[in-house]
Amino acid sequence: MKPKYNRITEVLQQQGRSQRWLAKQLGISANAMNSLCTQKSQSLERLFSIAEILGVSVVDLINVDYKPEKE
Repeated sequence: MKPKYNRITEVLQQQGRSQRWLAKQLGISANAMNSLCTQKSQSLERLFSIAEILGVSVVDLINVDYKPEKE
């Protein structure tokens, strides 16, 4: 299993919150939220918004152990 780039889902689980809840806070659809949780890249603005809503640091949302595959 490949490591995930972001930890949004993990932080939500730690806080007992759902992707649907966060989607509502961000004003986006559940499908868009699912995409945010699985994408390899996010805009910094979006990461800061998510971090602020969850009350965590942006660094907490990033998997620092992620290593992209070499092409």
